[in-house]
Amino acid sequence: MMTIVSCSKDIESPEVSFTADKVNVQVGETVTFTVTGDAQTYAIFTGDSLHNFESSHLAITAGLDLDQEEVMLTADSITSLTPWLTGIVDDYNADLAEGVTPVNTQTILEDLGTVVGKKYTNKETAAYEAFLMLIELNNGDDNSLAQNVARDMVDLFYEDHSVVLAPEEGFSTGFAINRYDKTFEYAYSEPGTYTATLIATDVSDKIYSGSGYQDDRSSSGDEYDLERTIKELTITVQPAE
Repeated sequence: MMTIVSCSKDIESPEVSFTADKVNVQVGETVTFTVTGDAQTYAIFTGDSLHNFESSHLAITAGLDLDQEEVMLTADSITSLTPWLTGIVDDYNADLAEGVTPVNTQTILEDLGTVVGKKYTNKETAAYEAFLMLIELNNGDDNSLAQNVARDMVDLFYEDHSVVLAPEEGFSTGFAINRYDKTFEYAYSEPGTYTATLIATDVSDKIYSGSGYQDDRSSSGDEYDLERTIKELTITVQPAE
């Protein structure tokens, strides 16, 4: 069994234990999980399909700033956008007056290659740098084509790392446990080895920034510290006889 305890100077992680009446069962056989401790909330992820903690929103977003926008051009993105960009440049070149030097698609792609892997904290900056590489797509002083192509390129082909994408089957969910009863029964439907995970959480009193609600309401709402203790059990499920 593994125990993970988080730390905070404001509130302490809850002290809990996590046990099962049996850890080797057959398909369809009931496992009774028992929790002891004084946490304010409990949730159990049983570890099977759709209930695996590693695929939960909590685990996937751990350590990420969900308010920070981030976009990035990748090598795969360049491969995907090449035919799209080639078509746009070819159409532009077809309408050029005689004697005007055509735009070279390969030059643009090479320029884009210099920013592969660069992380932009907003799409506007990414689009502006792309625009500078596309600036030859113009009609005299009119740069609207280059601007539009740059914005579309970022929207269509840059990877957006600011949005946490759910797994294909969706985020896994746990089962809320009554804080007074502290037991949970579950029967696995498929054989395998599963990691059952307990999330025990304590919530602090509201923390008021500045002068609190007196004259600083905009920054003092929903301010709580959370401390969690995470414990795991390995459950082995054999085919039913």
